[in-house]
Amino acid sequence: MADPVDGHFHACDVSDLDANRALVEFTQERYGGVDITLLNAGVATGCGVGEDFDPVRCRRAMGANLDGVVFGTHAVLPAPRARGGGSIVATASLAGLAAVPLDPLYAADKHAVVGLARSLGPALAPDNVRFNAVCPGFAESRIIDHLRGMLSEQGLPVIPAEAVADTVLRIVTGDDTGQCWFIQAGREPEPFRFRNVPGPARPVGA
Repeated sequence: MADPVDGHFHACDVSDLDANRALVEFTQERYGGVDITLLNAGVATGCGVGEDFDPVRCRRAMGANLDGVVFGTHAVLPAPRARGGGSIVATASLAGLAAVPLDPLYAADKHAVVGLARSLGPALAPDNVRFNAVCPGFAESRIIDHLRGMLSEQGLPVIPAEAVADTVLRIVTGDDTGQCWFIQAGREPEPFRFRNVPGPARPVGA
């Protein structure tokens, strides 16, 4: 898939910090630096927290969905800093903005990515490195293979991969940081508007 865009493929286990570092080193040697990073790996867990709990599946999913984002960010961050700035985008999910009873551990991972994006946005701003997340619904990828029958029965459209790619392009060419862009079929992608956390209440009679 790299050939049509004159790119290069380099295998990487994103749950391995050293593998992330090796990928960044490869990219810098090949291209001279890194301006844009998309952290896009992800897997479903296939288990819950009850009788079907599987610690191996749980850790595998967390390794890809959360560790992959943390390790990837840590490994790549010196590169855009050295070039005066850059853009990092992490693929979260609509599961990072809503409840997912069918896969609560996946939702937990993606909620963590959303929290990371919201926090790293302002944290990295002094370095001119922008950090945002995309939160697609059911987008075209292998991760929805086991859901295709259910989606078809319920008449739920699958979001084209190009729609996600276009949103990532909007993010990296814009000025936002710390934003989590939702992507849903039939809607224009935009940053999700989080409600402010309530502040402390004044004591009665104060």
